[in-house]
Amino acid sequence: MGRPKHLLSHNGLSWLELAVQKLRQRVDQVVISGEGKIPFSLAELTVVPDIKGLAGPLAGVLAVMRNEPEVSWLIAACDLPYMEVAALDWLLSFRGSSVLAVLPDLDRSGRVEPLLAYYDRACRANLEELVRLGSLKLSDIAASPGVLTPQPPSEIRNSWRNINAPTELTGLE
Repeated sequence: MGRPKHLLSHNGLSWLELAVQKLRQRVDQVVISGEGKIPFSLAELTVVPDIKGLAGPLAGVLAVMRNEPEVSWLIAACDLPYMEVAALDWLLSFRGSSVLAVLPDLDRSGRVEPLLAYYDRACRANLEELVRLGSLKLSDIAASPGVLTPQPPSEIRNSWRNINAPTELTGLE
């Protein structure tokens, strides 16, 4: 992208501020995972650095789970400017005693979306096992018992539309 995605703006707010604004409507606490500049408006939030020696999203998700082991998490990437609160509600509707995680499968292909997903605190053991086995792919937990991979309703599917290239920014800045 040529610049940090979380600082790109839409409607006068950075993508990170937009994500936090939506998450705050459904969670008690928002935690930022990773490193980098944070907008001043979010300076009061807890920032948890990624786990050293790990790469990719697994390093961030596992870091927040280790930091607060009794907490279950709604995880949202910073490059989802179309995320809707209705998508968060949909993810949370699957919570239950036997549900470790909810990773949407947008097109029923088996390719799950781990970065707008729900992770129960009990899922941490599965993530630790991925690391122990040498896997860095967060989506590898989809095969674990208790991990649901439902297909979102069409009216909220746009919430999982991430932006990865400058050519995709048209109409967003």
